[in-house]
Amino acid sequence: MNTLTNVSFKNLTKTEQVVMIINSGKELLTRNEKGYNIHLYLLADFFVEVWFESNTKKIVKVEPVDKDSIARNYKKINELVKQLIRD
Repeated sequence: MNTLTNVSFKNLTKTEQVVMIINSGKELLTRNEKGYNIHLYLLADFFVEVWFESNTKKIVKVEPVDKDSIARNYKKINELVKQLIRD
């Protein structure tokens, strides 16, 4: 079986990406931004955001994100890392 990479994930259709996330991803955190509920998943060795419209729950975007974006947008990650370092 081929290893899933960020590039091969991007080449899938949105439906295939969502099925892959449901079957193999691990949901880590969520955030809200400008009418969207955004869920962060770990899939293979990269991170993916799934954007839902808040009012319709429709998936409007699925995209891999880098660690810098995660650090900026998910403050709970920063708090968790600090807690782990203290413990």
